[in-house]
Amino acid sequence: MSEIQVAPAPWKLKGRSWMFPVSPLGSASSFPAGWSTAYQADALSAGGEFIGGLGIVQVVSYTESPVGPYDELVYVPGRWKYSNGTKAFRITQIYVSTKESTMNGRKNWNIPKNVAHFDIKTASDGTTEISVGHTADSAPFFKVSVKPIPVISSLSIHSSTSTFGSYLGLMQPPVPAGETPEAVATTQWSALTPVFAGSTSLRSMTPGLAGKIGDGVGFPAVTPWSIVAAIENMDMEFGIPTLHDTV
Repeated sequence: MSEIQVAPAPWKLKGRSWMFPVSPLGSASSFPAGWSTAYQADALSAGGEFIGGLGIVQVVSYTESPVGPYDELVYVPGRWKYSNGTKAFRITQIYVSTKESTMNGRKNWNIPKNVAHFDIKTASDGTTEISVGHTADSAPFFKVSVKPIPVISSLSIHSSTSTFGSYLGLMQPPVPAGETPEAVATTQWSALTPVFAGSTSLRSMTPGLAGKIGDGVGFPAVTPWSIVAAIENMDMEFGIPTLHDTV
């Protein structure tokens, strides 16, 4: 693992993103297949009480980060409530395109990253095709097409998650080690509130896997809302987390 760059928090990043809202789940028993990798499922379902709320799928293409450019695919099923009354979101499935992002994301914030192959292409008409698979040669486990909406997509506003305060905070459980050197384990809970801002406009979304965006194995077989928030010229900051032995 010595060849993998170490980059402690905080991180400042730049890029572009697509956010896909997902209708709320009712309870932990209704987590969709593919909500987590098998070796991390027990850890990522432990601690606190799942209370549901809006789910989120997010794709990010980072052009700048402390470990260089990389792509990212995230699934957040909703929020959990903890014994002290705190409520927070939890990332349960996430892939990135580099080992450096994987190892540091796990070490710094308990983000349960694994490496995957990304194919993100934007055509001259503004349509973006996004496909993610375990390798370049394997069938994708995530596929979606994002298209501009006539007139509407030409309108954009500057938005920032700082207006939501701590509502978008994360509480991430410690993660177990995976089979690859970059999939390192952690031992404490990690709390933080990522902040990002950029120029946001609306797009339409077409699922690419039999009416779903995931295959139900590598990624949840969910159908997000048809409207997507596309964020250009995005600035993001992942700060130094607050660590807890228990929650």
